[in-house]
Amino acid sequence: MRTTTLLRYGLVLTVSALLALSALPASPASGATGVRYPRAPHHVTAIAGDNSAVVRFAAPASDGGSRITGYYVKEYGRNSAIRRCDSTRCKVLGLSNGVRYRFVVAAINRFGRSTYSNPSNVVTPTSPVGKTSTITFDANGGSGVMASETEPYDTSAALTLNTFTYAGYSFNYWNSEANGSGSSFTNGQLIQFTASATLYAQWTVSPITVPFSGQVSSNWSGYVLPTSTIVTSASAQWIVPTLNCADTPNSVSFTWVGIGGYGWSTGGNSGTLLQTGTNDKCVNGTQQDFGWFEEYPSVPNYSQGFNNYPVSPGNLMVAYVFQRSDGSWETLLNNLSTGLSAIMVTGEGWGVQETGASSFTIQGSTTGLSYSGGYTAEWIVEDPGDVSSGGQSPFANYGSVTFSNLRTDLASWSLPNSDGQEIVQNGMTLSVPGVVINDGFTVNYTGP
Repeated sequence: MRTTTLLRYGLVLTVSALLALSALPASPASGATGVRYPRAPHHVTAIAGDNSAVVRFAAPASDGGSRITGYYVKEYGRNSAIRRCDSTRCKVLGLSNGVRYRFVVAAINRFGRSTYSNPSNVVTPTSPVGKTSTITFDANGGSGVMASETEPYDTSAALTLNTFTYAGYSFNYWNSEANGSGSSFTNGQLIQFTASATLYAQWTVSPITVPFSGQVSSNWSGYVLPTSTIVTSASAQWIVPTLNCADTPNSVSFTWVGIGGYGWSTGGNSGTLLQTGTNDKCVNGTQQDFGWFEEYPSVPNYSQGFNNYPVSPGNLMVAYVFQRSDGSWETLLNNLSTGLSAIMVTGEGWGVQETGASSFTIQGSTTGLSYSGGYTAEWIVEDPGDVSSGGQSPFANYGSVTFSNLRTDLASWSLPNSDGQEIVQNGMTLSVPGVVINDGFTVNYTGP
């Protein structure tokens, strides 16, 4: 077994990580433990705006014994995105003018969410005549000055190219939320100016070039943290990459977080692998993406993609593998861009729910499936095996993937360069991780 020096690891949670962590499903309510969800908000009213509405409501009569940490607002009677708000006044953007809307609201405490409220009054967003739309650019930690961009309402125009800078970072894309959990826009993207908004620069740590001193693998690329104790929790977040399908038209890459499954160079392994993440592939030059979980090896083998769980390039994903308080194990894949979570619980089942909901619709059973933990935590971009050939699948040109907010249950740990994994096939290096900076690292495609 390899050993590594364990150092005190300073952790700083970003806003997006805190929101994702708050979305972890709670155990069922129990009178014995005093766990209670809040009651639903009431007196929900809505006022129409331009492609928007302001929803107001009264706080619940009871918080369930734990303070209210936020609210979920969604359109009544539609399978729509869920908005999270921190106050009893919530502005809902992205609506269509001329369409009738009603809204319902749920309260959240640390145990989960309440039932949804009675629906609001009906409102119909409308557009003022002669209106313009203005996009304001925010450096989001960077420096520099960019003028706002104003265009006639409902016209198509390219976003002003970024001129902000941030020492030690490179510009990645724009997002409607500072923490990157909203809608993403590429530099200079052509958009429809239907509403005024602020776009926040999203930054990626510039990789530091150092001689690679980690491990060589035929299919794993990222970091593997070896431990002498069972790991009971591992998590991270990343953005679904845009594959270069013109370069690799029929290819695949997996991005995931897992526990166990690593084979030691001295023989043996760190235990059965339990993992969850995204499958990103090019099929005849077109990108396709979905969420999945797997326990390997297992009898029967559980490797399953989730149904009714859309994933797209640019989506912000947060993945967890952890042991629950009742001893069962859970994989949780939150898509913060869609408000949906893909969940598997050993001995129970797998399925999809709205992020933060207290239960999920079971799409398949995991009765008989158990897990006992592993001695590694992993954050990986993988070239999966090809069953038909017995080798590796053609590897997709994924560009780069940045894992951030790396977390485990260990009291202190670090990821030195020697814990890195690069993919080498037939003497060619295909994928290499950069060094860990703060609580993240970037993996870069280096193939042909």
